[in-house]
Amino acid sequence: MGLISNTKFSDFISIDCGISEGSYYKDKETTIYYTSDAGYTDAGTNYNISSAYYKSGTPMQLSNLRSFPQGIRNCYTFPQDKGNKCLIRATFMYGNYDSKNQPPQFALYLDGDQWHTVRFDDASDVVRVEIIHNVPATTAYIHVCLVDTGHGTPFISALELRRLDTSIYKTNSGSLKLFTRVDVGSTTNETVR
Repeated sequence: MGLISNTKFSDFISIDCGISEGSYYKDKETTIYYTSDAGYTDAGTNYNISSAYYKSGTPMQLSNLRSFPQGIRNCYTFPQDKGNKCLIRATFMYGNYDSKNQPPQFALYLDGDQWHTVRFDDASDVVRVEIIHNVPATTAYIHVCLVDTGHGTPFISALELRRLDTSIYKTNSGSLKLFTRVDVGSTTNETVR
């Protein structure tokens, strides 16, 4: 499993997977603070994407990543208040960081259940997946795991957790995986978070 952070769960966790331990920054566009993932996992190696894939305006959290060449299953562990609900967002950009020009395919798990199969059409693809997770009243941690399925080395660029009001997105059990998000009311082509 991943390393357990010494801090209590925050309502708003934004980690840039691949920056050095102790590092943090404020994203210029979103004004969200991103911090190192070193307190949440004890495995993996930090890399920068190839300069050929870094363009002006590329978000900082996509310029680097944490790769997991060792082991089948590598996890991030987050302290969690029992019984709450949170949005979890994982972001991946291969960017030919390993100079192989072969984007991998691997599985993403949440607390032991497969959440998503991460696939890329080419090295410049950005894959974002989201889920609203109901945390069982019997656990004090969330585990987000990358699993090697034999099709290349798993990696991750960013991981975000947001605590939600338990009165929204009611379900009897289980989690809600994002299918799509469409803004049909905007007259501009801007990203809204």
